[in-house]
Amino acid sequence: MSESTTRDPEQLRLAERKREEENLRRMATVVRDSNDAITIQDFEGRITAWNHGAELMYGYSEAEALLMNIERLTAPEKVAEQKDFIRRLVAGEDITSFETQRVTKDGRVIDVWMTVTKLMDDAGKPIGLASTERDITALKREERARQNLEEQLRASQKMEAIGSLAGGVAHDFNNLLSVILSYTSFAMESLREGDPLLADLLEVKNAGERAAVLTRQLLAFSRKQVLQPSVLDINGVTAGLEKMLRRILGEDVELVQELAPELGLVMADQGQIEQVLMNLVVNARDAMPMGGKLTIGTANIELDEEYSERHLAVKPGSYVQLAVSDTGHGMDEQTQKRIFEPFFTTKEKDKGTGLGLAMVYGIVKQSGGDIWVYSELGQGTTFKVYLPRDRSTGARSATVSPVVAGRATGTETVLIVEDEESLRKVIRRVLVAAGYTVMTAKDGDEALQICARHTEELHLVLTDVVMPRMSGRVLVQELAKTRPTVKVVYMSGYTDAAISHHGILDAGTHFLAKPFTSTGLLQKVREVLDIGIIRVAGEREPAAEDDAEKREQPLDKAAHRPLSPDVLARLRKAVISARYNDIVKIVETIRVKEPDLATDLRRMLDLFDYDGMRELLSQ
Repeated sequence: MSESTTRDPEQLRLAERKREEENLRRMATVVRDSNDAITIQDFEGRITAWNHGAELMYGYSEAEALLMNIERLTAPEKVAEQKDFIRRLVAGEDITSFETQRVTKDGRVIDVWMTVTKLMDDAGKPIGLASTERDITALKREERARQNLEEQLRASQKMEAIGSLAGGVAHDFNNLLSVILSYTSFAMESLREGDPLLADLLEVKNAGERAAVLTRQLLAFSRKQVLQPSVLDINGVTAGLEKMLRRILGEDVELVQELAPELGLVMADQGQIEQVLMNLVVNARDAMPMGGKLTIGTANIELDEEYSERHLAVKPGSYVQLAVSDTGHGMDEQTQKRIFEPFFTTKEKDKGTGLGLAMVYGIVKQSGGDIWVYSELGQGTTFKVYLPRDRSTGARSATVSPVVAGRATGTETVLIVEDEESLRKVIRRVLVAAGYTVMTAKDGDEALQICARHTEELHLVLTDVVMPRMSGRVLVQELAKTRPTVKVVYMSGYTDAAISHHGILDAGTHFLAKPFTSTGLLQKVREVLDIGIIRVAGEREPAAEDDAEKREQPLDKAAHRPLSPDVLARLRKAVISARYNDIVKIVETIRVKEPDLATDLRRMLDLFDYDGMRELLSQ
C-alpha cells in the first residue's frame, strides 16, 4: 500500500474537522450578531452566554448579563411560570416554544416569543437551556388593536341590529297605543263625572302613557326620533341645568363643573342633549348610594387618525367633549360591554328600565357624535361624549311646529291614508266629530283613485310614512302633480329616510309622531291648515308668531291652588327628582278635575321643562 493511500483517511479527517471548525466559527458569528436574543442558562437560572441581540433587546451588556440570574429579566407575575417551565423541561416534557414577558434594563415590560433547546453534556445529562428570544411587543400591540376593532365592529353591528328591531317594535306599538289611548279618551268623555268607571279608564290611559314613554325611549336608542337641531353652547346647556341636577343628586353628592372657556359650538337638539346629561347624572347618582363626587367637564378636543384607528366609529376632526365622572362603585369589563344595550340594567327590580343609557347612546349617535365609557370596579366611572364642532355661521333646519292651544275644529276636507285599519277608524272618528269632511284610504293606490274621483278642493292629506307598495312620500309626490297646493302632515312611529336625514326633517315637512291623542291630532291638523308650511327655522307666518307668543306666556302660579296638599306634595317631589313616569301618573290623575292645568303641566313635561314646573309649583 502506498504512502499516499495511507494518508488519505487522515487528510480526510483533518479536512472534515477544518470544515466543522469553520462552520462553528460561522455559526458563532451568526449567533453573536443575530438581532434575536440568544442566551444560555443553567438550571439554576445563571446566565452563561449572551449575544449582541440580547444586549439590544434587554439593554444589558454581556459582562452585566453573565453576573445575573434569568429571574432578573422575568416579569414578576411570570417568575412562577418560569420555574415551572424549567421543572417540566428537566422532567423530559417536550416544550419547544412559548410566549412570555420579560423586563428590560430600563424597566419596560416586553412580550417575548421563545424557542428553547435543552443542552446535554457528553454523557447525555441535561445541563442547561439555550433559547432564541424575539421581541413581539409591537406585533402583540397590533393584534390587540385589531381584536379591539373587531370587537367594536361586532358591538356596533349588534347595536345596529337591536336598534332596527327596537325601531320596528316601537313603530308597531305606536299604532296600537294610538288606538288604545284614543278609544280610552272616547270612553272617558262619554261618562259623567263621578262615574266609577272613570278611575278604571284612567288607569288604562296611564298605562298607555307609560308605554308611550317606553316607545319614545326605544326610538331614541334606535335613532329614529325627530330632531330640532340648533347651534348650541354645551357650557350654557350644562349651566342651565345646574339647579335641577343638584336637586337630582341630593345633598350627599358633591357636584363640580369644570367647563372649558371658549368652548366650541355644536349642532344638536337642545332638549335631547339635556336628556343625555340628565340620564348620565341620574346613572352616576345611582352608582353612589352612599354619596360621593360627580364632575361634569367640557373641553375642545382634536381626535386624530391614531385615535380614530383605535375607535372604529370615530372620524378624525374637531370635537366638543362632555364628560361626566363619578366616584361610585364602577363597572367590570363585561358590564361595560353591554351598558348601552336596551333593557340591560344592573339595578334592582323596579329601580330602572335599562333604557336610560340606551337613550343616551341613540341620541349621541343620531347627533353625529360618539360616546365611550371608562370604568374600574371601586374606582368610579367616566362617560365621555364627543359631538362634532360646528363651524357654520348659521343653522338651517326644518321645524316641528309647536303644539299650541286654540281652535281645534274645522270644515275642511281631509284625506287620511293609513294601512292600519283600527287606527284609520280612530282618526276618522276624531276628525268627523270636529266637523271635518273626511275621506280614507288604506294605501297610496287607493288614495290616488279617491283624489281622481274627488272634484272638489282637498285641503289636507294626513298620511302614514311607511306603507306597503307606496310610501307616504311617493304618494305626496304623485298628488303634487294634480294638487300642488294641498297641505300634508306625515304621521309615523319614527322618522324615515323618505322625509328626514338622520332625524332632521326635510324643510317644509310637518310631522305627527305616533302615538298621539285626539287632542294632539286635532291641534296638528288645525295648526297646519291655519299656519301653512314653515320652510326655514325662524321664518314663520304672523299667525305662527302670535301662537308662539301665547305658548311662551307663563302659567298662572295660582293655577295649582285647587290641588290637594297631598297631590301637590307628591307632584313637587316627583318634579324635583325629574321622575318622568311618576309625573305623568300624577298629572293624569289631576286631569279628571283640572283638565286645563293637566294639559299645561303635560306640555311642560314633554318639553322637559322641569325648571318651569318647579317654579309653577313653588308658590
